[in-house]
Amino acid sequence: MKLRALYFTTTAVALAVPSMAQAAAEQPPSSNEIQEIIVTAEKREANVQKTAIAIDVLSADTLGKRNVSDISALQSINPGLQMATSTTATIITVRGVSGRDTTEIGDPAVAVNIDGIFLQRPTGMNAAFFDVDRIEVLRGPQGTLYGRNATGGVINVVTNKPTSDFNGNAAVTVGNYQTINTEGAVNFPVSDTLALRASFMTRSHKGYRNNSIPSTGDVATTIPGVGDPSNRASLRGDDENTKAFRFQALYKPNDQLSWLVSGTLVHQGGVGPVAFGQSTTIANPPTSWSQAKAFPLNTVGDLNVTRRNVSTQIDYDFGPIKATYLFGYVYLDATHLNDNDGTANNSTSRGFYAFRRGETSEDLSHEFRLASTGSGPLSWQIGGFLYTQDVNVHSLNYQLPYVLRNFEFDVHVNSKAVFGQVNYELTDKLKVSGGLRWSKDEKSRTGGAWTGPSLTATYTSQPTLTFSPGDGISNDSSVTYHAGIDYQIAPRSLIYAKIDKGYKSGGFTSINQYGPESVVAYEIGSKNRFLNNSMQLNLTAFHYDYTDQQVSTLTAAGTEVLNAGSSRVNGIEAQLDWNATANDKLDLSVNWLDAKYKDFAVRVGSANVQQSGNRLIQAPVWALAGGYEHKFEMANGGTVTPRVDAVYRTESYFTFFNASTDRQRPYGTLDVSLTYDSPDGNWSVQLYGRNVTNTVYLAGVSTGSFIGTNTYIFAAPATFGARAQVKF
Repeated sequence: MKLRALYFTTTAVALAVPSMAQAAAEQPPSSNEIQEIIVTAEKREANVQKTAIAIDVLSADTLGKRNVSDISALQSINPGLQMATSTTATIITVRGVSGRDTTEIGDPAVAVNIDGIFLQRPTGMNAAFFDVDRIEVLRGPQGTLYGRNATGGVINVVTNKPTSDFNGNAAVTVGNYQTINTEGAVNFPVSDTLALRASFMTRSHKGYRNNSIPSTGDVATTIPGVGDPSNRASLRGDDENTKAFRFQALYKPNDQLSWLVSGTLVHQGGVGPVAFGQSTTIANPPTSWSQAKAFPLNTVGDLNVTRRNVSTQIDYDFGPIKATYLFGYVYLDATHLNDNDGTANNSTSRGFYAFRRGETSEDLSHEFRLASTGSGPLSWQIGGFLYTQDVNVHSLNYQLPYVLRNFEFDVHVNSKAVFGQVNYELTDKLKVSGGLRWSKDEKSRTGGAWTGPSLTATYTSQPTLTFSPGDGISNDSSVTYHAGIDYQIAPRSLIYAKIDKGYKSGGFTSINQYGPESVVAYEIGSKNRFLNNSMQLNLTAFHYDYTDQQVSTLTAAGTEVLNAGSSRVNGIEAQLDWNATANDKLDLSVNWLDAKYKDFAVRVGSANVQQSGNRLIQAPVWALAGGYEHKFEMANGGTVTPRVDAVYRTESYFTFFNASTDRQRPYGTLDVSLTYDSPDGNWSVQLYGRNVTNTVYLAGVSTGSFIGTNTYIFAAPATFGARAQVKF
């Protein structure tokens, strides 16, 4: 009954709003029109307002104004998008859907693609942004065209490509915590058929957290890899030290052929994220600034991540058909040492928990597509996808009760798919669409864990280790689909309804085997422009039927992944962008989400404990965002633009237990900026402040009673700075 009322209300609004737009459609153009945006969300160019997908598009200009430079910062401008951070990975949640298993077997639920190349591993994910043209955030399962691991949605990062003009840009940012960021790009044509582009980025700042442990009296001093206690007091966690470079070449000998080659190198170093440990007997997470800015750790963190991407895209236009081949190679080499219990507990009765993890992975992907190019009522595309991944992961752990434990696994993943989608215009206003994708995923793992005797201060002889094998195999296949209808009710208003099925393959841990998950999403929406094309209002309502959703939990034996029998997600989203005048811009977003487990029980000890009725992870009921800017025109022709942005989210939880220990209380953040643009538009200076109220909120939570603590990672505190940019 509630769902019927939800859809009835949203449909009524969606039909009423376009009638307003139709009445205003014939008015003359105004100076404050919202610019048209072209996207490739459906793997072909289309106007975003004529694309029947719930999609957010963030241009390079928007990212610069909002000072967004990494994937985690997207949640500050998109309230329906949530990020969680562990000490090694970034987890993305869209509409309450996420993949929490970041082990070598786990898969994300939100696919991140850079220029069409899928990034499987969540390690180092946060260093993806530089020289970006736009970011497309597709909300909801995209099972037909994207397939693999897109049950929650897709984030497409589209970089700037080489062009036929000589141009470039450079920028430098300085701020508190000794922030120094630089970035730049230069584009140069070699000939009429060949153009090159090179870009770079560096980011560095001191850590946001002080280590308050005394520099003496550390029981861990004799254990290799834990570090010298003499530098404990100077440790500042949550720092950044990132460098990246990209080179691209575009060859276009004629109007039919286009060949793009791209290579990217990214390196992250420093201490890395750090976690605050708190006894499991304490009911509530830490919330004070004094707790967030300084806490004791007896393991010095160390982060070293290198990612290399090489890709090529070849397009050939045969006339009525366009062929596309996309190849991608992603190599990741990552090591990380951190204090997993988040404390400086030196008692030999409880000890400490240090975790050193190394990972290398090689991904190869091939995608081939054929797409129609004609102007008739029928448009289509078909394609095939091949993906392989080889991962080696190893660790060395010091954990309670001083037990030496390490593991090493080799993982091989093989995924293949064929897909197709058809759109047909029944009239010049009414269009139907349908698509299918067949996917097959195979995973295998060899290796295991070695556990030694209890540690003493030093070993007099080499300890004897006990081996526990962790081999496993998983094979899954699925057919996902799309069916939709949309109607152009007015020249600037579209209404649509669609059904999509998403799928994520199953897998295994050292503890258990788990099955694939699937979601069927029902969605209706309306996209509108009115008031002389100066106001844009988009509305969406959706319902998800989730089956066997994969959820993970930490146990004494390691990470366990479970299938929650069934879940349901209902939601409404409203987005308003209004250029009230040529100098005034307002944007508002309101998200309502009702996401709960319907049938889910977890064994705790010897009993099954019902989680039915609990909220899905990182799924606040309300998420609101708003921003306003006014452009002051100066006598010299330049402009000064102050801007303010605010985000508010109601309470949410970081685990399916919905316990007080993993609760994120309601919180809001406030960002401000003041930008001067030169008369010729070739240079600008910006003063900025992010989270200026210094709100303390959580970026990640791990509840693990077997080490005696729950650990909490905090989001960034208040940061301030100045940014100067020049274009040529």
